[in-house]
Amino acid sequence: MKKLFVAAIVAFAGFTATQAQASVNKVEIVSVQDSVVKTPIEVSALPDAIKTVLATDPYKDWTPTAALSVKDGDKAYFQVDVKKAEETASLKFDAEGKPVELSGASVAEAQASINEMVSVQDSVVKTPIEVSALPDAIKTVLATDPYKAWTPTAAFSVKDGDKAYFQVDVKKEEETASLKFDAEGKPVE
Repeated sequence: MKKLFVAAIVAFAGFTATQAQASVNKVEIVSVQDSVVKTPIEVSALPDAIKTVLATDPYKDWTPTAALSVKDGDKAYFQVDVKKAEETASLKFDAEGKPVELSGASVAEAQASINEMVSVQDSVVKTPIEVSALPDAIKTVLATDPYKAWTPTAAFSVKDGDKAYFQVDVKKEEETASLKFDAEGKPVE
C-alpha cells in the first residue's frame, strides 16, 4: 500500500511538472522570419494613401482580408492580403501607397509580388505598372497638348488576345479618363 501511495505521489508530481512545463513553453510570437517582423493590424488602420490606392482600379474589385505592418531590416511597409471570388493576392505598399522593393529581391521580383493581382476579363489581361515604367514614347505624348493638362494616376500593361497596349488613367480636376497607347505612343482603339 505504501508503494502504491508513493507511486501515486510520483505520478502526480510528474503530471504536475509536465503541466507546468507546458504552460511555461507557451510563447506568443508575432511572426519573425530572417529579421522580418510582421505585425497584424486592422485594415481600417492602414494609412489613408493605401486605402485610396485600394479604392482605385484594378484594386477596387478586390476585398482586403488582412493587413500587416512589416519591418524588413531597415525597411518598413504594409502588406495587404486581398481576395476576389476564389483568387487571393498579397500587395505590399509603403506608407504613401507606392509599391515597395523588398530587401534581397530584385526590382522585377518585387514588382512580380505586387503584380500578383492581375485583372482578367474575357481574354483581356490588365497588369498594373508604375507610371514611370511606361515607354518613353508614351511619356513624350503625355507631355504634349492635349494631354499635358491631365495628370496620370495609374498605368497598366494590357494584353487583349494578340494585341498589346498600355492604358493610362488620367485626371484633370474632377474629370477622369482612360487613354490607350501602343508602345510607340500612338493611340489605339
